[in-house]
This record gives sequence, C-alpha cells and structure tokens, in this order.
Amino acid sequence: MKRQLRAASPALVISLIALFVALGGTAYASGLISGSQIKNHSIPARKLTRPAIKSLHGQRGPIGPRGLKGDTGPKGDTGPQGPGAISFLKAGVPADSAVHVITTIDGIDVEYFCGSGGVEVTLAATSGGDMVSESGDRASDGSLQAIQSSHPTVSESGTQTADLDVIAWAGSVGTISRFDLGGYDSGTACNVWGLITPGSS
Repeated sequence: MKRQLRAASPALVISLIALFVALGGTAYASGLISGSQIKNHSIPARKLTRPAIKSLHGQRGPIGPRGLKGDTGPKGDTGPQGPGAISFLKAGVPADSAVHVITTIDGIDVEYFCGSGGVEVTLAATSGGDMVSESGDRASDGSLQAIQSSHPTVSESGTQTADLDVIAWAGSVGTISRFDLGGYDSGTACNVWGLITPGSS
C-alpha cells in the first residue's frame, strides 16, 4: 500500500524560510572582516568616512617666515622721499614788460616776461657767470624745434605762444630737473603756467 505524501502546511513553509534566512544571515555576518585583519596603510582615503578623515588631521602649525623674491640677501633701508613736483598757473598777468621770477630750483631761476610784443618763458642761472645746460624742445607760436645748448639763460618767446620743455641743470650745482613751461599772450594780458620736477641731489 502506497503512502501518500501530504503537502506541507503554510506554517511549515514559513518556518523553513525563516530558518534559511537566519542561517544565511549568520553566514553573511561571518564574512565581515575585523580591524585586526586590515593591513596598515592599505585602505585609501576615499574609502573612509568624513569623521574618520577629520580625526586623522592634527592641529595647524605656525606660519613660517616670508621668503624674499629673487633675493638672497637682507632688504636694504628705504631711501628718503624725493622732492615733489611744483605746478603753477598765473592767469591774466599784466603786460608790464618786466621780468618776473616765479621760483628758483637748484641754481636756476624760472622767469616769465609779458610785454606788448608777446610772452617769454626763461631759465636763467642764479649765479653770475654760471651756465644753464638744457636738452629738449621749444616752440614759438606753434613752430617746434629741438634744443640742446649751454648758456647763462635759455628762453623761448612768441607773439602769441611760447613753450619750453627741457631737462636742465646749472653748471655749479649739477642737479638735473625737468621744466615744462608755457605762456600765452592775449594782446592785453598773459597766462603763464608750468610743471617743474626737481631732481634729487
């Protein structure tokens, strides 16, 4: 007589599934590695968590001394401040046909003249017998020419305009300065202006 197998009950099926899952989980858990099994310096930083990476950083050290750019020696002392430029503007000066001294720079008088015949700007040696050496440009009524000479005075005059743009020095002093001078004659009065950049001794 044949025995008939009975179908497993749902409770038996569920308990068997639970048993297999439990045994599989234990097997999976037994596949994990412990910290003692990890070789030193074998895990890259990208595999670590942010807190783990942060815990590896120490405190920031003090800032080191600043290096010198392109120089191996100590930095020298700062030099003295050079003289500043002098600017002037004399507007509406009368045509009195007199020579007026604006200022004196290193043995050179800066002068202007305004008369009925026009306007003139001049550099003159302060000491008698001294010479003014200059190099640059001069212009009279719009006609420009180069100048390089040595005389007791150097000047430029025009019936309407006069310009003198030179570097110059008095022979006894030898300090080179820059002079950019201009003048305009309106017929009844003159305007005279300039920028003087004294040299350093």
